[in-house]
Amino acid sequence: MRVVIVVGAALLGLPVGAVLNVLVDRVPHRASLRGSRDGEARPPVSWLGLPAQPWVLRTGRRDDGDPLPIRWLWVEAATVGVFTLLAARFGSTWVLLPLLVLGACLVTVSVIDLQLQRIPDRITFPSLALAVPLIVVVSVQQDHAEAIQAALIGSITYFLLLLVTHLVYPAGMGFGDVKLALVMGLYLGWMGWTSTYPVLGPVRLVLYALMLGCIIGVVFGLAIQVMTKRRGAFAFGPALAAGCLVVVLFAADLRV
Repeated sequence: MRVVIVVGAALLGLPVGAVLNVLVDRVPHRASLRGSRDGEARPPVSWLGLPAQPWVLRTGRRDDGDPLPIRWLWVEAATVGVFTLLAARFGSTWVLLPLLVLGACLVTVSVIDLQLQRIPDRITFPSLALAVPLIVVVSVQQDHAEAIQAALIGSITYFLLLLVTHLVYPAGMGFGDVKLALVMGLYLGWMGWTSTYPVLGPVRLVLYALMLGCIIGVVFGLAIQVMTKRRGAFAFGPALAAGCLVVVLFAADLRV
């Protein structure tokens, strides 16, 4: 059964990644998600009412034979990879459902941040609005309603930690990262809850994710400076997203 769920999640990643391509291309510019747009390789298709820009299902080519943007492929591949990892770890429970929302959110904001060095509220807040009811429903279904409070603790803790960092050093921590912490902390707190450590557990996972994200960010930043031979600001959101994903995947081991 788990194999079926993992394969299903991987296959789901392809169409979801195609939808995320539209969000990455259009949300930062406040453009309509449907219809044609100047400078775009081709207008999105509609899948069940959702706009999508598939690369794999178009075999990477437009109708005239010209190549589609390779970034579309990387978004689809990243989504498939993240969904596969989450399903392999949590595929036997309903916990997977809200975690797929987290995975899609992290892929989207990471790509946008790498391209534009900002994280749009129009991705962060809808992701938060989706996550909250899903976490509540799954927590009740799993008979762990106390985990809802832990999710709120994690969300507030991560937000406050990054808010202080932003106020002290705004050039190094954008406010988009601070708002994204509401989403990441919600999941980290949720995954960190145990009856033995109802408060310490969520806070501990938030700290683990933050520390790991900072380490990844420093390594990533140094690598960028070495490769480009330029100093300056770089996207920190992808590092925080990677730290969050790793801690979520190993939450069961880290909260012991």
